[in-house]
Amino acid sequence: MTVNLELPIRKEVLDHGWMQLEDCMGGDAAVIRGARICYQSEAKGPHSDERLIRRLMASEPKHNTVFEHAVFRWGVRCPIFVARQWMRHRIGSYNEMSLRYCAATKGYYTPAVGNGLSPETLAAYEAHMQASFALYEQLVAQGWEREQARGVLGLAVYTEFIWTVNAWSLMNWLYKRLDRHAQWEHRQYAEAALAIFHQAMPITASAFDKWMEPQ
Repeated sequence: MTVNLELPIRKEVLDHGWMQLEDCMGGDAAVIRGARICYQSEAKGPHSDERLIRRLMASEPKHNTVFEHAVFRWGVRCPIFVARQWMRHRIGSYNEMSLRYCAATKGYYTPAVGNGLSPETLAAYEAHMQASFALYEQLVAQGWEREQARGVLGLAVYTEFIWTVNAWSLMNWLYKRLDRHAQWEHRQYAEAALAIFHQAMPITASAFDKWMEPQ
């Protein structure tokens, strides 16, 4: 039941982003401990524990509290527009890089050509982003405070944040952001997180996959 992880585990996402697991506590064993203490029952071996997790995941109503004993700390680098969607999930704790105190770096997300984006419109997009960074640097050089100069930057600029979240809330986010209707860029981060989730909590993640399958 114990998984040995070499942290951090990082997945590259989009053109300049990443999702990494920096720390975790509990894992599948914490779910089992949380479930068995209710009845003061003893662990009965890996196969029994695996069946228990699958049953807890499939039950209605959900026994979600047992999954809340496993906790993750993630590091994320993503476009600001993805971060703003992400933080609408009012679960866990967030701390984000502040452009009030930190200088903006010239990293921004560029979509691939296709889906209505022609080479010509992509060139216009790139020119706009580069011009916004040039103006930002000009304003700072002229004595503007960073907190004011940042106003000219677009939502495609990359930001970084730390997200601490329990396994149940993580699965809630995954359920919503893996959906085919979710924005494609955000979905790429969910897919990266799911792959890492399988490494950290293989039994729970497998049960989650099974629960996600169309009935």
